[in-house]
Amino acid sequence: MSDSMMYSDIRNFMAEGEQKVRHSDKKFRALKFIVGALCLILIVEVVLYTVIIPSKAPIKISFSGLQMYTAEEMCQILNTGPHQTWSKFDSALAASVLADCPWIESVSVTKGFPDTVTISVKERIPVAATLLNVDGRTIPVHIDETGVLFMAKAGASINHLPLISGLPVEEFNDGMRLPSTYRNFIQQLAKIQRLPQKYLATISEIHVDVKEYGNFDLILYPVHSHTKVLMDRTFSEDSLQYMVVVLDVVNSLGPGISEIDLRYGSVSFRTKVSGS
Repeated sequence: MSDSMMYSDIRNFMAEGEQKVRHSDKKFRALKFIVGALCLILIVEVVLYTVIIPSKAPIKISFSGLQMYTAEEMCQILNTGPHQTWSKFDSALAASVLADCPWIESVSVTKGFPDTVTISVKERIPVAATLLNVDGRTIPVHIDETGVLFMAKAGASINHLPLISGLPVEEFNDGMRLPSTYRNFIQQLAKIQRLPQKYLATISEIHVDVKEYGNFDLILYPVHSHTKVLMDRTFSEDSLQYMVVVLDVVNSLGPGISEIDLRYGSVSFRTKVSGS
């Protein structure tokens, strides 16, 4: 009888063990199903956000640093339409296209996942303007502080800028740079523009009188005077202050003086009658 009881206990123990194993198998299969479902959802989301959305959603382009140009004009330069997608937008090509624009000094293009593009632009700030003959017509050209010449935007006024004439530009190329001989003069002009005193507002035109061996003098035409002023290439605040004082004195003498010469550290003048 004891043997039969022992045999029965063993069978019951084995049955309980098999039941526990089957229960554990069910839990394991359920866990595998849950893990598999989560992995599938993760894969779908990865595909959705890395492939589908970037390839279908139109990009959102934001610009910073624009002054003369608008975001719409920039998009026209980049040839981007409302259906341009993020994945197909080439940031390196966009930066290259914009860097080739003569009026842009520097540019950076950054793509932000999943649909944004940020373009930061530094435009060239004109400090002076000149008029050049291109293909038989006279066009306004801007000059920035570093001596780069670039075409003024269509419709833009140059009246607020000092007008420079006589620059030795035989063949104009948009984005070209002035010879180094004249860059110091342009830099000095930019410094004077930033002063609180509006010296340049009293001058209607600055003519560059080119001499031999790369030298040049300046001929200034005051706004409210028929007397032109000769000045050497040392263009500074001091020289302009000196010009204003001399003009006041000369204008008080009468209308007969046609030219004042401030070169060589002395003052001389030419009258309309005597020519000396």
